[in-house]
Amino acid sequence: MNKENEPQNLSDSIASKIKRGQIKMRPKAYFIAKLAILLIGMSILTVVTLFLVSFILFSIRQSGLLFLPNFGFPGMKILILSLPWLLILGVIALVITSEVFAKHFSFVYRQPMLYSFLAIIIFAILGGVALDFTPFHANLLTSARNGKLPIAGPFYREMGSPKMKNAFYGSIFEITNSGFKINTPQSDELNIVVGPKTKNMDSDLEVGDSVLILGKKINLDIEASDIKKVEETHGFLPGPKFPNRPTIKDFPGSLRRP
Repeated sequence: MNKENEPQNLSDSIASKIKRGQIKMRPKAYFIAKLAILLIGMSILTVVTLFLVSFILFSIRQSGLLFLPNFGFPGMKILILSLPWLLILGVIALVITSEVFAKHFSFVYRQPMLYSFLAIIIFAILGGVALDFTPFHANLLTSARNGKLPIAGPFYREMGSPKMKNAFYGSIFEITNSGFKINTPQSDELNIVVGPKTKNMDSDLEVGDSVLILGKKINLDIEASDIKKVEETHGFLPGPKFPNRPTIKDFPGSLRRP
């Protein structure tokens, strides 16, 4: 008998609370507007997160950071110090905000928080990688360097190919008597000086090869302590191709260590 009265008692309790102002009635438009705001917010967060994740991956490739682990511990140290930590922290903040928004949806808050966090992180990484494999950022960086990207131009020029400390990445465009010259992703021309203390240098480096150099910058020269030839990934540093390219072996007196 008591069980039969429970729905009526519950209804009377709710009605009483409404009369006392403890529960406020909301019009249907309120919930529609709330849902629209949540959907728009989630959409904006998703787009910005995918943009930043793909941009971080692009800047890592563009700058040559991707190849630093080839140098072992010294390279890893430079990699950690040179990562775009401000952007990475921004992505973390966006992921946390996305989780807060997602928890307003019933199919999300019914699941453990760990599951939704992992789902957001996996989606951000996979989506960022997919976007990075398009020419989207490369085209915007080119426009920025040509002065055709007025608003985001400074951001792309500064962060699109960040410089590394005591590490230099570029494409060889000239062999010299003391080493070679490279074009960097920042459109700089650097003179690489090779000496007896230079390690791991291939003797068949040629114009058009992409290289990563560890060394110190002295005036306009880079005194190389370690040089590695690296394979380019998609979308950056296309080296010039010549039918008869001079190689470092053609300059034995200047580049070969005794």
